[in-house]
Amino acid sequence: MSSGYDNSGEQSPYGQQQPYGSPYNQSGQNPYGPPYGQQQPGYGYGYPPPQQGPRTHAIVALVISIVLALSCYVTPGGIAGAILAGIALGQVDTMPDKARNLLKWTWISIGINVVLIVLGVGTIIALGVSGNLD
Repeated sequence: MSSGYDNSGEQSPYGQQQPYGSPYNQSGQNPYGPPYGQQQPGYGYGYPPPQQGPRTHAIVALVISIVLALSCYVTPGGIAGAILAGIALGQVDTMPDKARNLLKWTWISIGINVVLIVLGVGTIIALGVSGNLD
């Protein structure tokens, strides 16, 4: 290890030199962080991931309800879901609990709508296979 002096006895302008390949700085800490698998002290867990609020759910429910309402199976469930989601979107900031309740009913109407579409398509397929649509 160098003593900070060159061969002529004068002090080196850079102070004490670390030997090449040493992973430690002058404070004795590794400048590259802790070894693999060890956590750096003092950082904790950080911020939690952002939570999706009722506004995001209202927008998603509104889009799905409008798609269901304007599909070739125009159903009252899609129209009712679009109306409920629109009202919930308007009340997200002022009354978030009421907006969540409306969104619950929006998703229920979307679910009922999807079940009715699946039953209708299944009935048509069953009638076609059995020959009753000939």
